[in-house]
Amino acid sequence: SVPTFKELPGETLSKLADVLEADHYADGEYVIRQGAKGNTFYIIAKGNVRVTKKDSTSGDTVYIRNMGKGDWFGEKALNDEDVRTANIVVEDPNGVDCLVLNRESYKQLIGDLASFDRKYPDEQKQTSKRSEEFRHLTLKDLYIVATLGVGGFGRVEL
Repeated sequence: SVPTFKELPGETLSKLADVLEADHYADGEYVIRQGAKGNTFYIIAKGNVRVTKKDSTSGDTVYIRNMGKGDWFGEKALNDEDVRTANIVVEDPNGVDCLVLNRESYKQLIGDLASFDRKYPDEQKQTSKRSEEFRHLTLKDLYIVATLGVGGFGRVEL
């Protein structure tokens, strides 16, 4: 039921199925808390969750999106950062069943798959500001300050 998994080879799917564990979370329970250390990847097998984030300026909790069966979360803390960037709260009277994968298994089976790289509309706003600043920058605008090192495959310059 996870659309991205349909493209995976059968061997990878089989290995993935062997290492996934099932967890159940009750209605209103936090699956992930923002700022907590992240060592787990989750796939929603049944139920719905609400994604929220604490606003750094006002301190208020802001609603981001809902997620349901077939959606996954937790990959950011395993790929780039060690801490969770949002809250995941169960929003289903029957609770949520998740398939759970630890950091080591995630890195071996999923970590390098390009199909798991996704961007959300609310995240693109943050990166676009940085892109705008350097949009008109070309290689001709840069100059060499110093040589950092020389090796058999080339030269590294600052």
